[in-house]
Amino acid sequence: MRIKKLWINKFRSCQDVEVDLATGHADVGEEVGQTGTVHALVGANNAGKSAILRALDFLFNPSTKKINEESFWNKDTALQIRVEALLEDLTAAESAKLDGYLRRDGSFLFARTAAVAGEPGEDEGEQDTGDDLVISIGQEYCKPQPKYDWLVEDRIKGKAIDEWWKAKDKLVANDVSFAEFVGNAKPKVGEWKAKAQEFVEQHLGPADFEDTWEPNPRGFANVLKAALPIFELMPAVRDVSDESKVQKTNPFGRLIGRIEQTMDPGVRMELDTALRGTARRLNRAGGDERLPQVVETEQKLGALLKEMMPADFEIEFQPPTLRTILGTPRILIDDGFRTSVENKGHGLQRAVIFCILRAYADIVAQRPDEERRVLVLGIEEPELYMHPTALRTIRRMLRDIGNAGDQVLFSTHAPLLVDVEYFDEIVRVEREPTRPPTPGVPAETTLKQLPMVPMIDDLVARHPKLADSVTAPSMRDRYSHAYTPTRNEGFFAKRVILVEGQTESYSLPIYAEALGHDFDRLGVSVIECGGKDQIDRLYRVFNELGIPCYVLFDYDKNNTKKEAVQASRNLLQFLGETVEEPDKAQVSDRFACFAETWERDLKPEVPNHDRLVTEARTQLGLHGDTGKPLIARYIARKLATAVPPVVPPTLKKIIEKAVSVTCQGTCLHAAKPAAEVVAKTAEPSTGP
Repeated sequence: MRIKKLWINKFRSCQDVEVDLATGHADVGEEVGQTGTVHALVGANNAGKSAILRALDFLFNPSTKKINEESFWNKDTALQIRVEALLEDLTAAESAKLDGYLRRDGSFLFARTAAVAGEPGEDEGEQDTGDDLVISIGQEYCKPQPKYDWLVEDRIKGKAIDEWWKAKDKLVANDVSFAEFVGNAKPKVGEWKAKAQEFVEQHLGPADFEDTWEPNPRGFANVLKAALPIFELMPAVRDVSDESKVQKTNPFGRLIGRIEQTMDPGVRMELDTALRGTARRLNRAGGDERLPQVVETEQKLGALLKEMMPADFEIEFQPPTLRTILGTPRILIDDGFRTSVENKGHGLQRAVIFCILRAYADIVAQRPDEERRVLVLGIEEPELYMHPTALRTIRRMLRDIGNAGDQVLFSTHAPLLVDVEYFDEIVRVEREPTRPPTPGVPAETTLKQLPMVPMIDDLVARHPKLADSVTAPSMRDRYSHAYTPTRNEGFFAKRVILVEGQTESYSLPIYAEALGHDFDRLGVSVIECGGKDQIDRLYRVFNELGIPCYVLFDYDKNNTKKEAVQASRNLLQFLGETVEEPDKAQVSDRFACFAETWERDLKPEVPNHDRLVTEARTQLGLHGDTGKPLIARYIARKLATAVPPVVPPTLKKIIEKAVSVTCQGTCLHAAKPAAEVVAKTAEPSTGP
């Protein structure tokens, strides 16, 4: 079972949000059953990332304690909160548990709702009075039902049959008479239901069905408890003492519970015997085995009581049980100083929580199919208190959990936890004002995602010869070498400037600050792409995720290497511009290119250029043609700290254009549906 799609309506900042969880690692055409296992929620603070995770928590672990006035969109308690999920890839055991509630394709679509109730209702689910609100929680399921009432199983009742039969000539679907189908004799309820099912299978088509939501069916809440995935939320602020308690509802409690469940009967008998022996040493039932200190204390108290009234005084100790002992463990950590985990630093505490979740995920994965329930982990900012090396370990850990068949959703601000190679697992979360802006209506959460299929469609449209070889793994292989923490910063930026190399990435921020544009405060990332050949690839990913991109590169018109000039032509063509050789630097709203190179084109605009170059080489200890980026940065610092600051006019134009660049819509080419292309299992190939 896997969550394919999630819909969140009127919950916190999510007025109407759809999350596609069928994308991500591993995707269509990769390992079977591994679709959409890991997703990273990225975006600014207060964008709505936590709202999405908490909506999932409400969906799978509903409680009125999780709902208050702040939970409703714009604090409007007249609205109804609604969270829906479509679950697919059910096992035979899961399908059996949800039998009767499944859609025709075997998927399961259900919803939880929360609303302020006037009076508690018998069938309205869990009730509570908190914050002066009475909250009612409901649950619904949706399945396509025939458009004809007389074919809907739940509506087939004795009185309804009597009414339908009075107008039996109208019981017709697709020119087939139901009355004739059943033999023109009015059937009883059971027979009508059986015949209706046969009629549906034989004479109805897809157009004869419509989605129908069934609210609060009797017993449905208990069915959901037994059949749904287990959702565990790890908030950004979590006390390790809560996680290290043994409770039926938390992972550590379930891990400890497994100790008792899997214990050898002989060992259990041995422990129970020892514990009963302890009870005999303390209580009267032990006779002569009872500790004399206990007997002495009991007799002294008994004697004092008898001086006041005739009564017997007995001290009885609650006998220890294996379950009692297993319910009160302590976690001790020795990192050179052995203490309880609660006394360790936040980083170590959070690492312990991750270990508990990882171990619990392993145990869930090892259960037989008929007992296994999918684990869905929701984690807020796993990078908190963590060293970079630990973040890489956490990243592998989360992917291992996904590879085992479970799902992970985490919010993050850490470039080390996302990867350009897995662009389809990124969910970019933003807050956008209503259009047109409406007084009193706040900005709402919106999402941008980039599934694998459109990217493959685009590649095939540009290179039709690849139609028989391109796969999801080969697409990942194309992007795998683009991974660096610096490039991954683009996922968190409001705008990105894509440049060829370090010369531009070292210098542009310095000149921008001299012009009064602090890139960090503006949310502008300068992404060094490692050459022209990768600029279009990164542009596609960032642009399709709604991140405006500005491109800066060298045309290299006098370069003796033809491939350098051809790469420039290809890039201009990709940007929709003419490919004619420029005579001077070109600056437009979306891109800029130097006719030759940064150094040569800017030389006439830099006062005392040759002297500054000589100074840089001397002070930095550079020889020959090495150190061009360092020289460019040295010159930028000298010019930016002059009084007044000096910024070459061409760079001034480029920076002004870059900080105001906007998205121009999709840059992907449409192609034939690529589902059959993605499903191929060819070996990874870099391709063009």
